[in-house]
Amino acid sequence: MDEQGPLIGLVTRCSSRGFVGAMRLPDTDLPIFGAFCKVEAQRGYSQVIGLIYNISIEDDEFARQMAVAERLELENLSDQQARLLPVEISALSVGYWSDDRYLQTLPPQPPISMAPIYSLSKEDVQSFTAKLDFIPLILAASQLPVDDLLVAVLRQAAQARPADMQRSFLLHAGRECARRLANDLTRLENIIHGLAERED
Repeated sequence: MDEQGPLIGLVTRCSSRGFVGAMRLPDTDLPIFGAFCKVEAQRGYSQVIGLIYNISIEDDEFARQMAVAERLELENLSDQQARLLPVEISALSVGYWSDDRYLQTLPPQPPISMAPIYSLSKEDVQSFTAKLDFIPLILAASQLPVDDLLVAVLRQAAQARPADMQRSFLLHAGRECARRLANDLTRLENIIHGLAERED
């Protein structure tokens, strides 16, 4: 596993199936839907790999006061937008790093409170997605926007690769989705259509 990526949060609550983190971040550093992240678990013995499925800007009293002000100067608005935002991210656990290899299954233990959450580097995304055995974990997360998340994740994985490898990766991913969703053709069609749109 490569060096740490940007710090995007500290764990506030967690379970074996996922974790939530919070931190104040500038808007330029906000993670995106479907991004890969990692957090330490088992006292450093493993790193849980997560997929960000929700990003929310938490209540900010100063922003609320400005929003209801009778008159808002553009300069004040620019200053407000440059402030650190109270961000909360939610991630689905889809694997972990242990003993110098990735395993695409639920981790043996969740991370602990206040553990730092980092973005996964492009190199680590490429290594983790060399296999696509994590797809069933996404498909099983029925409470989430599963189809949109799967498309976004596969798009991130493709973009982590050199340009000449992206199309072949998406074709491989499409075939794997077809194998997993052979009994749900409508859903499969939506996912394949989403991947094809991202490819254009």
